[in-house]
Amino acid sequence: MISAKVLAPDDWPVWRELRLRALTEDPEAFSSTLERALARDGDGGPERETYWRGYFRLPGAAFIAVQSDGCEGISTGAGVPAGMARLLTTSTPGEPAEVLSVWVAPEHRGHGVGRALIAACVGHLAAHHPKTRLRLAVVETNRPARRLYESCGFGVIGRNPDDDTELLMERRA
Repeated sequence: MISAKVLAPDDWPVWRELRLRALTEDPEAFSSTLERALARDGDGGPERETYWRGYFRLPGAAFIAVQSDGCEGISTGAGVPAGMARLLTTSTPGEPAEVLSVWVAPEHRGHGVGRALIAACVGHLAAHHPKTRLRLAVVETNRPARRLYESCGFGVIGRNPDDDTELLMERRA
């Protein structure tokens, strides 16, 4: 069974573990790099926690998808984290919210994890910002991700002006 949950600031170690794994296994999917994340991560002292808690200071929510079928991995008390996503909201009227940092662990792909993460982002946005569009950027050659987003109601609206290898996709409120 797969469920998505919002992480609290105290859950930063779970977010950190997933983010570092994502940057290690699928570096081409992110604008950041493992090296940059590790440099900001520090030597394990208080700067590590400060850096990772920073993800939770931004408006919106951080989500993980949890698989609770006895798989091995990082334990959250409710199952094994199978993926992650970040919803970034804005207070500027008319501006879309943004989905960032979507990643599903390879062993969990094809089982509805990505769909659960996107549904959690859409649901959170509908509950807290009901008239807001939702946007994301996806590497053009990442066909599985594009199919997922299209099946969740996103359509291509153009190229990402900040990265020519990416397409911008949007979903209406």
